[in-house]
Amino acid sequence: MKKDTTPETGLTTLLPPACAALRNLYRTARHLPSTDPYTPARLARIADQAEYLLDSWPAAQWPGALHSGQPLPARAVLLAWVATARRDIDYAGTAAGTSWPYPQWHRITTTLLAALVPFA
Repeated sequence: MKKDTTPETGLTTLLPPACAALRNLYRTARHLPSTDPYTPARLARIADQAEYLLDSWPAAQWPGALHSGQPLPARAVLLAWVATARRDIDYAGTAAGTSWPYPQWHRITTTLLAALVPFA
Protein backbone atom coordinates (compact mmCIF):
# COMPACT_ATOMS: atom_id res chain seq x y z
CA MET A 1 0.00 0.00 0.00
CA LYS A 2 1.35 3.38 -0.97
CA LYS A 3 1.75 5.85 1.88
CA ASP A 4 0.03 9.18 1.44
CA THR A 5 2.76 11.82 1.42
CA THR A 6 0.55 14.87 1.29
CA PRO A 7 1.14 17.14 4.27
CA GLU A 8 -1.60 17.58 6.81
CA THR A 9 -3.33 20.92 6.78
CA GLY A 10 -1.47 23.58 8.75
CA LEU A 11 1.74 21.61 9.28
CA THR A 12 3.77 23.03 6.42
CA THR A 13 4.28 26.55 5.24
CA LEU A 14 5.60 27.29 1.81
CA LEU A 15 8.17 30.02 2.19
CA PRO A 16 8.91 32.49 -0.58
CA PRO A 17 12.27 32.43 -2.37
CA ALA A 18 13.31 35.37 -0.18
CA CYS A 19 13.90 32.90 2.65
CA ALA A 20 16.62 31.10 0.69
CA ALA A 21 18.11 34.40 -0.45
CA LEU A 22 18.28 35.66 3.15
CA ARG A 23 19.93 32.38 4.17
CA ASN A 24 22.57 32.91 1.48
CA LEU A 25 23.15 36.49 2.64
CA TYR A 26 23.67 35.22 6.19
CA ARG A 27 26.18 32.63 5.02
CA THR A 28 28.07 35.23 3.00
CA ALA A 29 28.17 37.84 5.77
CA ARG A 30 29.20 35.28 8.36
CA HIS A 31 32.43 34.51 6.52
CA LEU A 32 33.60 38.05 5.73
CA PRO A 33 36.93 38.69 7.47
CA SER A 34 37.54 41.96 9.26
CA THR A 35 40.81 42.49 7.39
CA ASP A 36 39.47 42.17 3.84
CA PRO A 37 39.59 45.59 2.14
CA TYR A 38 36.25 44.88 0.43
CA THR A 39 34.37 43.88 3.58
CA PRO A 40 32.81 47.33 4.22
CA ALA A 41 31.40 47.52 0.69
CA ARG A 42 30.24 43.90 0.76
CA LEU A 43 28.48 44.38 4.11
CA ALA A 44 26.77 47.49 2.72
CA ARG A 45 25.55 45.50 -0.27
CA ILE A 46 24.34 42.64 1.94
CA ALA A 47 22.45 45.12 4.14
CA ASP A 48 20.81 46.66 1.05
CA GLN A 49 19.77 43.26 -0.26
CA ALA A 50 18.48 42.12 3.14
CA GLU A 51 16.41 45.26 3.51
CA TYR A 52 14.91 44.79 0.06
CA LEU A 53 14.08 41.12 0.64
CA LEU A 54 12.55 41.70 4.08
CA ASP A 55 10.59 44.72 2.91
CA SER A 56 9.24 42.97 -0.20
CA TRP A 57 8.15 39.82 1.68
CA PRO A 58 4.32 39.79 1.56
CA ALA A 59 2.98 40.58 5.03
CA ALA A 60 0.30 37.90 4.71
CA GLN A 61 2.99 35.27 4.11
CA TRP A 62 5.24 36.24 7.04
CA PRO A 63 5.74 33.00 8.99
CA GLY A 64 5.37 32.77 12.75
CA ALA A 65 8.30 30.36 12.89
CA LEU A 66 10.84 28.80 10.57
CA HIS A 67 12.53 25.40 10.45
CA SER A 68 13.76 25.52 14.05
CA GLY A 69 10.29 25.98 15.49
CA GLN A 70 11.41 29.06 17.40
CA PRO A 71 9.24 32.12 16.89
CA LEU A 72 10.40 34.45 14.15
CA PRO A 73 10.74 38.11 15.19
CA ALA A 74 8.38 40.54 13.55
CA ARG A 75 9.47 41.84 10.19
CA ALA A 76 9.67 45.37 11.63
CA VAL A 77 12.21 44.18 14.21
CA LEU A 78 14.43 42.57 11.58
CA LEU A 79 14.16 45.66 9.37
CA ALA A 80 15.16 47.84 12.33
CA TRP A 81 18.28 45.73 12.90
CA VAL A 82 19.20 45.99 9.22
CA ALA A 83 18.59 49.76 9.32
CA THR A 84 20.88 50.04 12.36
CA ALA A 85 23.60 48.13 10.52
CA ARG A 86 23.14 50.33 7.45
CA ARG A 87 23.36 53.50 9.53
CA ASP A 88 26.57 52.26 11.14
CA ILE A 89 27.99 51.26 7.75
CA ASP A 90 27.18 54.69 6.30
CA TYR A 91 28.85 56.35 9.29
CA ALA A 92 31.95 54.14 9.04
CA GLY A 93 32.25 54.57 5.28
CA THR A 94 32.73 52.17 2.41
CA ALA A 95 35.07 54.12 0.14
CA ALA A 96 37.92 52.26 -1.50
CA GLY A 97 40.72 51.72 0.97
CA THR A 98 38.48 52.20 4.01
CA SER A 99 39.60 50.03 6.88
CA TRP A 100 37.37 49.55 9.90
CA PRO A 101 38.80 48.89 13.34
CA TYR A 102 37.95 45.39 14.57
CA PRO A 103 35.42 46.52 17.24
CA GLN A 104 33.50 48.54 14.65
CA TRP A 105 33.50 45.64 12.16
CA HIS A 106 32.37 43.27 14.91
CA ARG A 107 29.48 45.51 16.02
CA ILE A 108 28.21 46.07 12.47
CA THR A 109 28.56 42.43 11.45
CA THR A 110 26.87 41.19 14.63
CA THR A 111 23.91 43.53 14.13
CA LEU A 112 23.49 42.45 10.52
CA LEU A 113 23.84 38.77 11.36
CA ALA A 114 21.23 39.13 14.11
CA ALA A 115 18.71 40.18 11.46
CA LEU A 116 19.65 37.29 9.17
CA VAL A 117 20.24 34.41 11.61
CA PRO A 118 16.57 33.31 11.78
CA PHE A 119 16.92 32.26 8.14
CA ALA A 120 20.20 30.36 8.56
